[in-house]
Amino acid sequence: MEDLLKEFPIVVEQPLNWGDMDMHGHINNVWFFRYIENARIAYYEAIGKYEHEQASGTSFVLASTSCTFKSALVYPDVAVVGARIDEILTDRAVMGYRVVSREHNRIAAEAQATLVSFDYAKGEKVIFPEILTQRIHALEGKSYRSKE
Repeated sequence: MEDLLKEFPIVVEQPLNWGDMDMHGHINNVWFFRYIENARIAYYEAIGKYEHEQASGTSFVLASTSCTFKSALVYPDVAVVGARIDEILTDRAVMGYRVVSREHNRIAAEAQATLVSFDYAKGEKVIFPEILTQRIHALEGKSYRSKE
């Protein structure tokens, strides 16, 4: 499983619940979005996003998210979810995720989210914060240049 998640600096584990399965006998798709949300929050905590938000009044807004399902998850199992930043643009970043079944050691889903940098007081998009770009670089061990 380590090979499947080696490119993800943040990895969180989510035990599956029997009650989260649907009539088809597998974990319902809505739960995958909860699993990736948990990984996103862990990533935010790792880069000090909430402290930055408190100090500056700027934060990220989830602009879009998508998920491609590769294989079913079935209770009992543990979803192991990796999160990383795939790209930083002028006013946003693209986060990538991978959901892996611990029991079967296979990819269950891959997902992506676009995170827009936003100033709540002004109610508008702003340039992606350089301090968070630096923290992401330190966490991921690679350099990002804003594109566009």
